[in-house]
Order: sequence, then C-alpha cells, then structure tokens
Amino acid sequence: MKFQTLISSLAVATAATCGRIPSKSCSGSSTGAALPTTKLANIEVVNTQLVQDALELIEVLKPIQPYLYNHLVRSWLYGAAAFNNNETLKASIDLEAHAIGTLLHDLGWDMRENSPWHSSDRPFEVDSALGAVEFIKEHNLSDWDATRLEKVYDGITLQGMGTYLAGKNIDSVWMVQSVEFEFPGPRDPRIRDEDYDSIQAEYPNDTVFRGTNETFTWLAISKPDGTRNTFVDYFGTAYVPGYGEQGHLAFDLITAGVADEIKNYPNSTFQSNL
Repeated sequence: MKFQTLISSLAVATAATCGRIPSKSCSGSSTGAALPTTKLANIEVVNTQLVQDALELIEVLKPIQPYLYNHLVRSWLYGAAAFNNNETLKASIDLEAHAIGTLLHDLGWDMRENSPWHSSDRPFEVDSALGAVEFIKEHNLSDWDATRLEKVYDGITLQGMGTYLAGKNIDSVWMVQSVEFEFPGPRDPRIRDEDYDSIQAEYPNDTVFRGTNETFTWLAISKPDGTRNTFVDYFGTAYVPGYGEQGHLAFDLITAGVADEIKNYPNSTFQSNL
C-alpha cells in the first residue's frame, strides 16, 4: 500500500470509528474522551494524529531497510492484537504511548547517513528512546507529561531485557512484550492465528533475522564505543575485523580494583562467604 493511501485511509477511519479507551490511561486527561481507532492489517489500533505522524516518521526507513519498517509496524500490531483479545488488559494500557513506544523503538537502527538517531557512543536503545521522546515533545501536547514520556523511554531502553521488568509499569512492560512477540518462533496464545496471518501478510517478516544481523554488525562498525559491553558486542567480535574480543568492562574494573585494594590497604581484612 502506498504511504499516502495509508494515511488517507487512516484519516477517513478516524471519523468513522472511536475506541472505548479509558481516558486516564490513554490520554492522561480526565475528560472521558475516547481515542479514535482504525484498522491496519485487519487489527484495530489507536489512530491519533501523533500515531499517524509516527507512522510517517518511520516511512523514511523503507528505501534502505524495509525489514526495519515492517519490524516496527509488526511489533505495534502484535501488541494491539493481544489487547484486542483481552478487554480487561486493553482498558489498562495507554494505547497511544504503546503505539509510539513500539513504532519508534528501533530508531537507532537507522543506517542512513547523518541519521538524527545515531550517536557515536550510546547504545542503540538509548538513541531510539531519546529520539522517540524528542519526537513527542516536538508536538507540544498538553497530555504528554513527564510520566508518560518516561514510560516510553523505559519501554524502549529495556527492550530485550525482560528479566529487568519486574515491578515496572504495565505500559513499559507491554512495549517490551510487543517487541518480543515479533521475532519468528512459536506463536503466542495471546494473539489469534488469524491476526498473526493478517499482520504477516501485510508486513512480511521473511528477512527480519538477516536484517537484524546486518544492522547489529553495522552498529559495531559505525559506533564501537556504543556497542561495547552490550549484546551487540558479540556481532563486532564475530564479524568486524579489528574490533577485538568482547569487552569485559565491569569484570576488568573490579578485578583490577581488587589488586589495588589489597596493595593500598594491606592491614584491612576481608572474610569470604563463598
């Protein structure tokens, strides 16, 4: 589908349908106003102007990295499909924040020259989160306070780190969960088979592993200072000549500190509990 056609269909659908979304969780306001919805790949999704603008923003990724564009949209749609299958869960989710957090969660993968989301010394997750927050702030929306911004930031920076999510807010958790639905593997029972089929038919996932492998290798080449001591380190070690062995910053720091500590404090005692 051409992008302008997509945006036109979204605009038309906005006037035609409206989701039953709790205002407290979705807009941050107390007006009780529902948010507009539409369907993409036969999945009902929230359809605010901010979400439409996020879709337009990632359109620039398609010429070089079509797998990335599809990956971002699928991540959003998988989460939305899970919500549509559980009305109690859906009522507790900030659907607009979820859309932005999933659609923009990999801005740091952008391989274009002079990408605004590519630093030389930060992990791609941080670049992505900062880019998403800046995108929201540029809209000057009164219902996007610091708490909602932080949820998006956390949901993006914690992607791939499910073991760190215990106790986190439900919105950040579901941004991460939606990304985890994305990679090929056993289908999750929280998403209907027909929803999987319609999403993958519209946004194919047939090159997601090859695209991810290339992207992580490129990150190791283009920003080694931002990949050391992250999982991308493995790709640099495996594929990038001269990158060197995987970093062990914390291990090297602590073991060197032990030696210095014994030297500097010879009279102190330490009792091991191992």
